Amino acid sequence: MQSTFNYINPQDFELILSTIPRLGIRKWADDDVRMLFKILYWCALRPSEGIRLEKENFNLGEREVYLGRTKTEAQGKAPIPMLFMPELITYLATKEPGRLLKDLTYDTAYLWFKRLGVMLDIKAWTMPKIDTRENTVGHIFRKSVGKDMIAGTHGKKISYEIISKQLRHSKPSITIDHYLKASIESVKEVW
Repeated sequence: MQSTFNYINPQDFELILSTIPRLGIRKWADDDVRMLFKILYWCALRPSEGIRLEKENFNLGEREVYLGRTKTEAQGKAPIPMLFMPELITYLATKEPGRLLKDLTYDTAYLWFKRLGVMLDIKAWTMPKIDTRENTVGHIFRKSVGKDMIAGTHGKKISYEIISKQLRHSKPSITIDHYLKASIESVKEVW
């Protein structure tokens, strides 16, 4: 894979999604696991936020997902990008009320990330935090969508202030300093 320790590019994200069946997950359908990963990415959620989502948490009319208590908010909500809406609507139409992945825990999802990291040589999921100095295992989708927004990967380039709101940070400096910071590798890639 060509992604860095703090970013997964769209091509590698698609490879991750297509590799999920190789995990041999029996308790949940591969399509549900793939959709969880997509929801984490497109809505810039922390894994714990996505794991506990219920069908009823999605307000498709307002393009919001209700998160309840989050790390930083008592009543968190995340915007759903218009680009993701058709796929999400189709998916949710097939789901019964209640949790999307009943009984899934963060520990189980963490193991999926780590196993995929080894299988696909994903630096974000294999490099120790002591080396990266970043929380990437659980936050890689948030970091990646933020970087894709600033680069204009899915359309026009987005300002730091808007990205900060998508990531639900209290101020843009958190987004810039902790999520979108450039590594020397990313600078070399640009040049």
